[in-house]
Amino acid sequence: MNQWSQLRPLSKLDQLAETIMKTAFLLSENHHVIQSYLNHKEAHFKIINRVGESEFDILCRQINIEKTNYALIRKNELERGLRDDLSIGLVLFIDGEKPTKYLFPSTVWNEPNQLFTDSAVKNPEYGVNLCALTMKDFINEYAFEKIIMQI
Repeated sequence: MNQWSQLRPLSKLDQLAETIMKTAFLLSENHHVIQSYLNHKEAHFKIINRVGESEFDILCRQINIEKTNYALIRKNELERGLRDDLSIGLVLFIDGEKPTKYLFPSTVWNEPNQLFTDSAVKNPEYGVNLCALTMKDFINEYAFEKIIMQI
């Protein structure tokens, strides 16, 4: 089985998370990846929903649960701010298991809580904090297969 925590350099998990999310959209019947961004500022790629012809930007993050339970997005990376057409794709890596995908709108940070944090300490950032209290709700609410049907 895969030992994700042993993968070096750590940036490989970031690249892998982006590839997993992009592939999931490519395999979707109702979505197309229409643009990849090279500068990775604001979003990693853009998708279009073939049914409603709506476009969404996707920004990818990952959590290697063996190393951390937190992922962050620096506020200065979101030049256009929190918006309805920006979703966050999060891939959770657990040693010995297949990666799992989650998707949620960036607007969750309009109302921060224990799961979706808003920090102004040192470097202003939005965070995803997966802990014993938040993990179950996150897994149930934001599973990729559930959310992709809604966008």
